[in-house]
Amino acid sequence: MMRAPFAANVLLLLAVVGIAGVPPAGADPVFQWQDLHDGGALQNDAGTAALADAAGNAVIAGTSTDSEAGIDLLVRKLDRETGDTLWTRRVPAGDGNDMALGNMVWDGAGDLLIGGTRLGCVG
Repeated sequence: MMRAPFAANVLLLLAVVGIAGVPPAGADPVFQWQDLHDGGALQNDAGTAALADAAGNAVIAGTSTDSEAGIDLLVRKLDRETGDTLWTRRVPAGDGNDMALGNMVWDGAGDLLIGGTRLGCVG
């Protein structure tokens, strides 16, 4: 598990859209921003979980393949108003192994807890 906030330079193929408030029944949502990140051509990237923090900022987690062997775990926090990246954390799988996100939750102290699995031969 890891604790937020973190910083690193990474990209994830993921589209996130900010929606202004809850629209009335039957009304279309109003999109305020969108964000698209790509880990690189011909690389596999997937967002598989999303949470909001106490301030309504989006926390997105999933997997991302970089130029090294293996699929890494990637977590990003985006500003609710602008969609700007507030922080990013990549956990490399290393040695041709793959990482898989299990789940993420906020604990009682407001820390982000993330669990996952390292797939492949370790050691």
